[in-house]
Amino acid sequence: MGGGLGREENRFGAAPSAAGYLYQARLALFLCIPHVNSGVEVEVSVERLDDVSFEKDGSPFELLQTKHHIDRVASLSDASPDIWKTLRVWAEASADDPSLPSRAKLVLVTTGEAPLGSAAALLRPRQAYEAGTKRNPKLAKEILTAVAETSENKSLRSAFTAFLALSDAMRSSLLSAVEVVDRQPLLTDLGVELEHALRLVAPAGKVALAREMLEGWWWPRICEVLMANPSDTIPVGALEAKLDDIRELLKRDALVADFEHAEPSDTEIAEYDGFRFVKQLHVIGLGGNRLRFAKRDYYRAFVQRSKWTREHVVLDEELEKFEQRLVEEWEPRFVAMCDSHPGSESNDSKLKQDAQEIYYWVETEARLPFRSITAKFLNVGSYHILANDLRIGWHRDFLSLCREESSDG
Repeated sequence: MGGGLGREENRFGAAPSAAGYLYQARLALFLCIPHVNSGVEVEVSVERLDDVSFEKDGSPFELLQTKHHIDRVASLSDASPDIWKTLRVWAEASADDPSLPSRAKLVLVTTGEAPLGSAAALLRPRQAYEAGTKRNPKLAKEILTAVAETSENKSLRSAFTAFLALSDAMRSSLLSAVEVVDRQPLLTDLGVELEHALRLVAPAGKVALAREMLEGWWWPRICEVLMANPSDTIPVGALEAKLDDIRELLKRDALVADFEHAEPSDTEIAEYDGFRFVKQLHVIGLGGNRLRFAKRDYYRAFVQRSKWTREHVVLDEELEKFEQRLVEEWEPRFVAMCDSHPGSESNDSKLKQDAQEIYYWVETEARLPFRSITAKFLNVGSYHILANDLRIGWHRDFLSLCREESSDG
């Protein structure tokens, strides 16, 4: 085995190719959005009939070639490899099936830019032109034919040959079907474009979450169709159904419990040993699996609440009101327990037993709703968060016994 590529060499070797394939898959998702709710059964595929293709009733109506450039400096000149490698694909396909240009739109999507007056610029979609300029496939054909006939670029000879092998009428038909969509966002910028496209699906402040949920569903589907033999398609109707699910989940009153079944690592479990909520449980004689479950619920509630707050899914005031309800449910039970042990010593076994009864109520019965969610992990974990702040406790003397425990800050 050799020494392998250096970091810079690798960046300009494998990385652009990998980015190009990821670009195709992410772009396909973005281009599906306009077809949602169209009422037409459309299917999309990647690396099947073209880089990206859209089909209806088993027949392609839009074929896309994609050219992604990490450095964004690509220029679609009349002798550009991006132009000619694309034209070769479509010229050979049109030679095999002369009806293709009349029934399918052929789109080159590129992060590069078509210079003013170039053939590529003359093939932009009509809606892309500014006042005073217009689409002109006829002139583009003349420019490209001249390049193919006179260029001495040996690396593009097969592309020139495929283009010139078409009759003049077929070249006109081909270029009438071609659209060059240049200056498109990079792979990393497509996320912003997706979020803009999803702004009508998600409530304010939740567009990024909607995109994350949609892409989390999309990538496994892309992997499945790429691995299928023969290659498969994804119905846009499936995307529409997923968007409906996301829309329901992200309604103002709906919350997504991402961490309901999350498992903290052994390291995280061990780190909680110095926390006050753990000390509170030690004080009443609790240990073993119940102590581990307590740490797990604390972890789940803490990371879930943190995510909701960070993503502005919930407001701080909502959490404060929820915690106040938890305190008010705990308070009469705690006071009643204290009243039944007015002169007991702190280490009295009956006092500890009655304190465990309050905690048992939290484990098994305390289930207050937080907006649309009534979940054990959120209730129990939030009680531990309160216990960690010494706002509630189980033992009658929890304040004096646990106040000095502050290793968690």
